[in-house]
Amino acid sequence: MADVPAVAELDEHEDPSESEVPAESPVEDSAAGAIETEPVRAEDALRYFGADFDVDGLVKRLDNGTFIIPTFEPLADDDIAGYEGFQRGLVWKKKQMDRFIESVLLGYPVPGIFLVELSDRRYLVLDGQQRLSTLQAFKHGKYWTKSGPRKFSLLYVGDDAKGATYDTLDAKDRRLFDNTFIQATIVVPKGPEGRRAVYSLFERINSGGTNLKPQQIRVALYAGATVNFVRDLNRDENWRAIFGGHNRDLKDHELILRAIALIPTGRGSQSFRPPMAQFLNNYLDLHQDELPPDHEGIRARFTKAVALLNQGAGEEALRIKGTQVNAAHTDAVLVGLMAALENGESHSPESVAADLDRLKADGAYQKAVAESTSHADQVRLRLRLAIEAFQGDPLGAEQK
Repeated sequence: MADVPAVAELDEHEDPSESEVPAESPVEDSAAGAIETEPVRAEDALRYFGADFDVDGLVKRLDNGTFIIPTFEPLADDDIAGYEGFQRGLVWKKKQMDRFIESVLLGYPVPGIFLVELSDRRYLVLDGQQRLSTLQAFKHGKYWTKSGPRKFSLLYVGDDAKGATYDTLDAKDRRLFDNTFIQATIVVPKGPEGRRAVYSLFERINSGGTNLKPQQIRVALYAGATVNFVRDLNRDENWRAIFGGHNRDLKDHELILRAIALIPTGRGSQSFRPPMAQFLNNYLDLHQDELPPDHEGIRARFTKAVALLNQGAGEEALRIKGTQVNAAHTDAVLVGLMAALENGESHSPESVAADLDRLKADGAYQKAVAESTSHADQVRLRLRLAIEAFQGDPLGAEQK
C-alpha cells in the first residue's frame, strides 16, 4: 500500500454519532414481540435469486438511488432517494468501519447482502446496510459525524494501511477494492402475502449490529404518504410534551399509527384482528401511497386531542403508573377522545382530566390495558370504555 502521512490522534469528532434519540424505550407495551400464530411460508410469497456485484458497481448504484439504504432515524428533514425521514444514524463506529475496509484490502471475503426488489425496480437493502454504507463512504473519502463530514482515512488498522484513503491507495489495492465481489440475494415479493413475508424476513435475518424494531421496519418497507403523515403528527409540540422525547425505536410513531388505524374499530365499522404488528402492517399496505380517508379531519382531531390532554393532565395523560407510557392506554385514549371530538362533544382541559381519572379508575379498563392487550376482545373493550368516558357516558353500560 502507498506511503501516507501520519494520522492525527482520535478526537471527539472522529467517531460517527449514534442517533441522538435515546435507545431505551419509554413505552410499556405488552403486545410487543407477539409471536405470529400463522406465519407465511416463503415459497408462497417470495421468489429470490442470487447475483454478484463488485464494490464499484454497488457504490454507483447507491449513488444513483437504485439501491436504497434506510437508516431509521425519526428526526431527519432531508429526503434520501424518495425515502423520507431517514438520516445518518445507528452506524458502525470508526473502528468497525476501518476493520471492515482493511479486510477488503487484505482480500478477505465479504458476507453477502439481501436486497428487496421494489415495484419501480429499485432495491431496498434488507441486510448489509452498514457494510454498504462503509464501502460507499470510503470510496468517496468521507463519512458523517455529528459535527459534519470527516475525511475517511484508516486509523484502527495494521501499519501498512494506517492513514490510507481511497485516493492514496496504489493502483493494485484500488483495483482490489473496486473489484471485490459481494454476493446478493435478491428477494421479490409475490402475491398478496409478499409484503408480509418481506417484513418477516426483515425481522429474522437482520445482522447489521442493530436489532431493528417493528416500526423501523415499517418505515423502510411501507415508505410513502401515510408514513410521512404519521411523522408529521409526531412533531406536534403537545404530543411531544405528553409522550416525551423522540424514541429511536419509533414507538412514538407507532402509537400514533395505532390510534389512526384503530379509529374504524372504535366506530364499529372494522374488526380488529391480532396480532397488533400485522394489523398495522396491513393498514400501511392499504394506505402506503394514499392518505387515510378524512386525513385532514384526523389531523385536526389529533391536534386538538393532544392539546387537551397536555393542558389537562400533562405527561400523566398516557401513563397508568410509573414513568412509562402505556401503549394500550395511549391508543384507547387517543381513539376515544378523537371520537368524542368527531361527535361534536365539547371539552375543556379540566373535563378531559376528569374523564381520564374516571377511566383509569375503572377496573375493567385497568385489565384491558394491562392483560392480553392485543386480544381482539380487549382492544374492543378498551376503545369502547375510552369513548364512553370522553362522551360522558356511564362506563361499561353495555355490560351491565
